[in-house]
Amino acid sequence: MKLSYYCSSCKKENYLKTSAPDRYAFLQEYGKNEINERCKHCGNHTKRHINRLHAEPNKFILIGGALIAIIGTILLWDFGFVSTLSGAVPIGIWMDQNKKTSLFNRSMVK
Repeated sequence: MKLSYYCSSCKKENYLKTSAPDRYAFLQEYGKNEINERCKHCGNHTKRHINRLHAEPNKFILIGGALIAIIGTILLWDFGFVSTLSGAVPIGIWMDQNKKTSLFNRSMVK
């Protein structure tokens, strides 16, 4: 999961990587209610409250799940588990990523 926020000067989206499942864990990990990050596009310091961050699913994990399904399909072609494995692995990973991002976006810090 990655967190995104918009720069106040150039209006472009910046990203933070975290392993925190919700905003309370992110607050404990980061230590402050506000983040003060430098924009990767214009270099301006952007100060944002933790509640203004938005979580998005990590696309690399979703692509990795699809690759695992393709490799598993090739390896298990002769056993007849092709349709079950091909669809179950990427859908399971996609559902897990959506659940984590939804949990993060629903929780708010005072």
